[in-house]
Amino acid sequence: MTGPGCHKKHTPIVSEAQRRFFYAVKEGKVSAPGLSKAEINRHLREAKGKKLVARVGKKLRKIYR
Repeated sequence: MTGPGCHKKHTPIVSEAQRRFFYAVKEGKVSAPGLSKAEINRHLREAKGKKLVARVGKKLRKIYR
């Protein structure tokens, strides 16, 4: 989420692969130094209940950047 104190552009979770990555970071299996726990939880809360594609292809990645 973006706000007055944010420096980075917010990019939502758009695929199941990304959702799995965020859960792995949350559980401590993978490290992501640029993400805080609060930010990870916000992303996962936003993607909850959405139907996501399995993976995002190279052509579609440009749209989401």
